[in-house]
Amino acid sequence: MIRLFFSFLVLFFISCSGSGAINRSTSHTGKNILHPEEVSPDVYKVLFDNEDVKVLEVTFAPGQSDNMHDHYPMTIHVLKGGKVQGTLPDGTVGEREIPDGFTGHQLKGVRHQMKNIGENAMKIILVERKTTQSTNYSEEELILPEEVSPDRYEILLDNEDVKVMMVTFPPGEGDNMHEHGVTTYYAVSGGKVQNTLADGTVSEMEIPDGFANHGGNLVKHQMKNIGEKTVKVLLVEHKKLELTRL
Repeated sequence: MIRLFFSFLVLFFISCSGSGAINRSTSHTGKNILHPEEVSPDVYKVLFDNEDVKVLEVTFAPGQSDNMHDHYPMTIHVLKGGKVQGTLPDGTVGEREIPDGFTGHQLKGVRHQMKNIGENAMKIILVERKTTQSTNYSEEELILPEEVSPDRYEILLDNEDVKVMMVTFPPGEGDNMHEHGVTTYYAVSGGKVQNTLADGTVSEMEIPDGFANHGGNLVKHQMKNIGEKTVKVLLVEHKKLELTRL
């Protein structure tokens, strides 16, 4: 019910704005793109940006508003929810309560303005897809992590555009060998991990909280938490970006 409730909010913004997908050469309704991190740098922080995707950390203090801006098609994950008010360019206003942990996806670009009208600070992670490409692989070809390690990978959302998963590694725990397609990731809670590739190569890395990155190559590996705290990572696997096979 919560997902349907928030999906209504997403569809509300899209249907009222009449927007289509935004690409790099043409903007929303033919005007210049209003990038949220440029018009509201106090709210939007870019964590990662390349020609295909952009990851934004969004923070709203109680009563804080951003300025009118555009989004590419995007995946939304709410770390700290609250009550928001959305305003479209035509003046249409809507209000919704968004719970902690909600995950949603907007299939099309949208222009709007948002305000935190609740009493709590809000924090949201946005993964925007800036391009649309022909898919050159199918999930049937891959060793899916959620199938070989269902105790570690939780599917939060799965549709025609993306599959979103939350990966949880308690200290000392790992997954089984698996594969990823084109994936953007964000460390909700970082830590020290060990990465083992299919050829046996082993490496260790310290992942900081809030770290974001993106991989366009086919990856086959196994991960293990070798630190002292639980590691949680948000994965967004893109179904409309082309996979590079090395």
